[in-house]
Amino acid sequence: MPEITIATVAMRGSYDVELNLKTHLSYIDEAADAGASLVVFPEISLQGYPVIHEKVQTPAVLAQAYATAEAVPDGPSVTAITAKAEERGVHVVFGLTEAGETPGVVYNTAVLVGPDGYIGRYRKVHLGLSEQIVWRQGHDWPVFETTIGRIGMLICYDKAWPESCRELTLRGADILVMPTAWGVGADGDPSDPSASINCMQYSLFDQVRAAENMRWFVSSNFCGEIEGADFLGLSQVVDPVGRVVASSGITESGLTMAQVDVQAGIAAAMARGQGARLVRDRRDETYLALRGELPVAVDG
Repeated sequence: MPEITIATVAMRGSYDVELNLKTHLSYIDEAADAGASLVVFPEISLQGYPVIHEKVQTPAVLAQAYATAEAVPDGPSVTAITAKAEERGVHVVFGLTEAGETPGVVYNTAVLVGPDGYIGRYRKVHLGLSEQIVWRQGHDWPVFETTIGRIGMLICYDKAWPESCRELTLRGADILVMPTAWGVGADGDPSDPSASINCMQYSLFDQVRAAENMRWFVSSNFCGEIEGADFLGLSQVVDPVGRVVASSGITESGLTMAQVDVQAGIAAAMARGQGARLVRDRRDETYLALRGELPVAVDG
């Protein structure tokens, strides 16, 4: 398989769906003009990630989520992005609040489209407490065959679990794609120590998930402020040994691009590590608590 160019977007978000759609289409054109084969956008990039700072905000957040939720693959914005991907011959991953099959049920969803149209979706499995007020949990880790490699998706909080990317790897993923809305924290003050911890953990998870599975990892995050919430950027491409090969940094919005050889990168990581050892040498039969055969000692 020849080299491909991956483009990941550090996006200035908003709650204006029409504006966000125009932003998506513009970045897809820009990435395609630069030769990209894959373009990745943040979590809920279509509607803007809703943040509940205080309980009193909950009704407004829910009203916005229900009012702007779209069906997949037939929603108007989803259709427009799909048509642009077909027109420009690129693969695109973007996030949205998806209207589920049951009225009133919505999901935090990542959608994959490509040169031949709609490919598939992933519904976020791990939801934080405030997120559970808005979205229903997903229940699967699909992997999609494409002309640029097998793509598995996860969303934001999912990357805190090793099992998420390991499951996608065991199902055959070559590229782990993660839309996110990862905040600065500390009330948006970058000088606060907790902000540096958020930044450190963000990059650490990206690099470890790539290295422990010997797979490419692509993250896309919002950059800057959306309605009082601050996001730290760091849209990145990480190679299968855990090296950051391209990053937007924490202040710049726009496209970050990397030219990669997907299969050669995986092969090089395996050669360095004596084969697919992290998969081959697993001892699944010993992980009794994970398998539900021993009680979990930590109370969540």
